[in-house]
Order: sequence, then structure tokens, then C-alpha cells
Amino acid sequence: MHGGDMSVTNRTMSYKTRTLITFLFALSAVVYILSAGGCDIGQDEVVKEINEPHFLRGQEELRRGNSMEAMSAFMKVTEKRKDAPESHFELGRIYLDKLNDPFAAIYHFRKFLEYKPNSKESDIVRQMIETAKKKILADMPESPFENNIRRMELEELLKKVQNENLELKQKLSAAAATIDRLESTQRVSVAQAPQRATSPSAQSPARASARQSSNSTANNPIEVKRDTPSTYLVKTGDTLSSISRKVYGTPNKWREIYGANRDRMATPESLKPGQVLRIPR
Repeated sequence: MHGGDMSVTNRTMSYKTRTLITFLFALSAVVYILSAGGCDIGQDEVVKEINEPHFLRGQEELRRGNSMEAMSAFMKVTEKRKDAPESHFELGRIYLDKLNDPFAAIYHFRKFLEYKPNSKESDIVRQMIETAKKKILADMPESPFENNIRRMELEELLKKVQNENLELKQKLSAAAATIDRLESTQRVSVAQAPQRATSPSAQSPARASARQSSNSTANNPIEVKRDTPSTYLVKTGDTLSSISRKVYGTPNKWREIYGANRDRMATPESLKPGQVLRIPR
């Protein structure tokens, strides 16, 4: 072999050696970077989220009542793993129940649904999202739109009450007209009834005395005293005649009491205990 051929062969071997050494050095650098960053190849596929040391520590802190320490542990799980639905779920609960931060709670609950939309806990998580939304709305001041809706509801209620009062007044007016018609019919019947001629001597002394007392009362109106009450509270057993006797001293002014309370009484006999009557003065 000539000297020139050996020189070419040596140069070729030297180039291959340098290339191999460079490749091995680069591979070693990649392995070092991965190990220094705390990443183990294939570890995420082997270790489940619920077995992560930080997740287990977060669960333990929750049992002890240390919400902030638990939140810090679950945060580390979400930073380390690409998918950490269980940690997001626990964070959502902490923000909603312990820290009263519904906005952050909604974020973490939605991250849980993003990773596990069809899990058995998904319906519960959706309910928690609705609860967080209600808290947000409860803390917000009423908008002009909501005020307008409430005002419209009150106006409708007022209109309904007014219509009911109008119907009651119409019924009361009709009842009063019926009473007037019945009384007019009764007076006509009494006026048309045949009168038997009786001499003053034929009347009994008691009947003659009663008639004389009635005529005397009709001709001499009863004088109302200054201390006569303006109202009267109906008691059990009261009648218009007995009330007239109590307030006027005579039972003959029951018609005046009835006339002053036609809007409260359908008939003279429709007294009720506890009812307040107006007393004409």
C-alpha cells in the first residue's frame, strides 16, 4: 500500500470517530437536561395523578383543614402534568367553598370537564358551576333592566288588586239594590194589607201604651248626647235594637245605625262579633 492511500484511510477513520464522539456527547447532554429538569421518561404514563406525591399531600392537608397548603400542592400537580382533572376539581372546590372566589372556581371546574366530560362526577361539577354563577349574580348590583321587571310585576299586582276591589264594590252595590227592592216590596205589602177597624176602647192597655210611645218617639226625635260614641264593637248576642239602646238609650234608632253601615251589612241581621259599626251622631 502506498503512503498516499494510507493517509486517506486514516483521515476517513478520524472523521467517523469524531462524528461518533459528537453524537454520544449530544445524547449525554439531552439525558442530563431531562434529568435535571425533573422529568423521567415515561413517568407520566406510569404514575397516575391520584398517586402523585403532591396530590396525596394536598388530600392530607384538606383532611387537616389546611386549605391554602392543599391548594399549593394541587397547583404543583397542574403545573407538572398536562392533564390533572382531579387536581382541578379539588382546586375548584377550595375556591368555591373556602375562598369565596367563584370566578377561579368556574375556571378549574371547566378544566375538569375539559379532561373528563363524561365522567360520573361531571354532572356534579356542572351543578357546582351553576352555584358559582349564582354567587356572582348575587354579588352584582341590580341592573336597570331587573328594576324595570320588578316594577312591572308590582304594577300588574296593583292592577289585579284594583280589579278585585272594583268587582267587590259592584257586588256590594248589587246586594244593596236587592235589599232596597225587598224592603220596598215589604212596605207595599204592608200598606196594601186590609186594616181592621178597631176602636180605642177595644185595644188592650199594653198595645195602646206601646202605640202611644211609638208616636211620641216619632214626633220627638231622640237627642244625641255629646258623649255618644262614633263607633261600636259588636259583641256576641248584640242586635241593632240592643246596640241602639246602649248608645242612644232607646231601641228605636236601629234603622239609623243600619243605614250608616249598609256597606258593611247585607241585612239588619248580618251582625258579626268583632265587627266595627259607625254610630250616627
